[in-house]
Amino acid sequence: MLKKQNIISILNEKQYPKSEYWITSGAALVMHGVKSETKDIDIGCSTFLADLFVKKGAEWRIANDGVRIITLNDEIELLENWCGDDIVELHGFSVSSLDSIKREKIKLNRPKDWDDIKLIDGFISKRA
Repeated sequence: MLKKQNIISILNEKQYPKSEYWITSGAALVMHGVKSETKDIDIGCSTFLADLFVKKGAEWRIANDGVRIITLNDEIELLENWCGDDIVELHGFSVSSLDSIKREKIKLNRPKDWDDIKLIDGFISKRA
């Protein structure tokens, strides 16, 4: 499982162009402090970055919602143009806002997403 410092270290090591991606989903919840750990790092990215990895031979697929998902390794997946409508800066990285993550998780409507939505709502209510 990956904690905040693990996520930061892994992404600093990779040196992806920061202007072309943002941390999203479970890893973003860890960066915000909503969760303490996550199993992987989901990264929203520009079409430019997605195309770059596909041209280098990375495996990819199209999700049910039409998003291109590029698998870089066991820890990192890129989600082309996913959850990038509202970005905040945290710990030197662009990260999807809690509101945008919640909207996407509502759309996905999976049991694990509803668990995360409850965590987001609880976290926001404690801050208020």
